[in-house]
Amino acid sequence: MTSLDAPTLGRLALAAVAWVGATLFGLAVAATTTIGPIVVNLSQNHGVHLGDLVAFSGAYLVALVVTLAVLPAH
Repeated sequence: MTSLDAPTLGRLALAAVAWVGATLFGLAVAATTTIGPIVVNLSQNHGVHLGDLVAFSGAYLVALVVTLAVLPAH
């Protein structure tokens, strides 16, 4: 078993923060906006809007780029 050095742990933490931040951003957009048509009806009063999907896709794309930039390839 190998131990992780401090810089590796810092990069791993940065990647994790990027994904958590992307998820929180997507949830905030979904909770506060109704952009675009409803793609999936969840109930009579709630649904997933196209804008929600775009927000999550964009946020996760940024998190992916951050992850690829900070973590070394193996």
